[in-house]
Amino acid sequence: MTAFRYTAYTASGQRRRGTLVAETRTQANDQLRAKGLFPAEIEARAAGRRIAFLRPRTVLSADERAVFTRQLEVLLSADIAVDMALETVSSSGGSQRIEAVANAARAALQEGESLSRALGDSDAGFPPYFLAAIAAGETSGELARVVNELAHHLETAGQDQSRLATALIYPAFVAAVSLVVCAILVTSVAPQLVTMFEATGQPLPGITLRLLAVSDWLQANWLACLVAVIVAGTAARLALRVPRLRDRWDGFRLSLPIAGRLIRNAAALQYLRTLALVISSRQTALDAVRSAERVLTIRRFQREAAEVSVALQRGESLSRALAQLTVIPPVCCQLIGAGEQSARVAPMADRAARLVASWLENDRKRIAALMDPLLMMIVGSFVLVVVLAILLPIFDLQAMVAAPG
Repeated sequence: MTAFRYTAYTASGQRRRGTLVAETRTQANDQLRAKGLFPAEIEARAAGRRIAFLRPRTVLSADERAVFTRQLEVLLSADIAVDMALETVSSSGGSQRIEAVANAARAALQEGESLSRALGDSDAGFPPYFLAAIAAGETSGELARVVNELAHHLETAGQDQSRLATALIYPAFVAAVSLVVCAILVTSVAPQLVTMFEATGQPLPGITLRLLAVSDWLQANWLACLVAVIVAGTAARLALRVPRLRDRWDGFRLSLPIAGRLIRNAAALQYLRTLALVISSRQTALDAVRSAERVLTIRRFQREAAEVSVALQRGESLSRALAQLTVIPPVCCQLIGAGEQSARVAPMADRAARLVASWLENDRKRIAALMDPLLMMIVGSFVLVVVLAILLPIFDLQAMVAAPG
């Protein structure tokens, strides 16, 4: 079997690109025509990984990753081979991106790669803990159950994000409308006031002069501001690739009162969930902490996680070794310690992960509840400044007209 990359067109003229597996180019052509596609180009996919920036990317959204994982779980639970499960997902007639990722992963499997490696090479946006759990499931032979737990996690995370986004829709809409109204007032009404005051010889209030100065500067330099923002964003992304600068940035984020707590809890949740998945897959605690280490993205936590592995190799218990990882709350170490005493490490690790998940969800709900009034206060303050800058000159004109003689 050979993996082929193709470019084809639908009957309506839409272009499709993807990967499929066939024995010959002719068979690949027949598969495309069976799907109602008209092939324009079919070429054999070179073995091995391509250079990252030359490889076409098909990034799945969070919802699409959840759908893909659930479809894969249903098929694997029916004792269908991974290769056939991916083929079924690719031909399910759903999202084109899901089809492309399934085809790419199946092609990588045909080249001898594992499922975790194939999904990682697909550049579909699967998080590190997802790939680590898949690898653990392949090693232990519990792939279907691991995929089921991953699907449940992705679906739950998607629901949390949807609730957060829904809570912010109203304040975001009000803020956008308010900013548009303020922009209209500044660009159309304020210049008329300037003309009227110039005709009467009266000076404009200071707040109006400052607002007009800012408006004129933005209108004259908006392109330079846009370029500066793009350059600054690009420079920041490049700077974060430098390990020392990345460490400083991570330290700054962790020092923030609210964001730092969210980052710590999110890292702890991923670590504990991976730990529970791997241990429940009948792997050793050492294999579990090594797999969980891969999900951490902050180098400080990575170094601490490496020390956990060293401590286990020295013969320390898992709970005592985890105490060296500052991102793990002490209560979670206590739960895992209780699991060690009762020979129920995996369930207690999962309970610790669920505890951290509840903390994280509560923090997100509090932030969503605070974002509404905070955003309204910020936008309201800006609107107040604009309204005062417009109304004060009008009041001055009324006073001047009403003044005798």
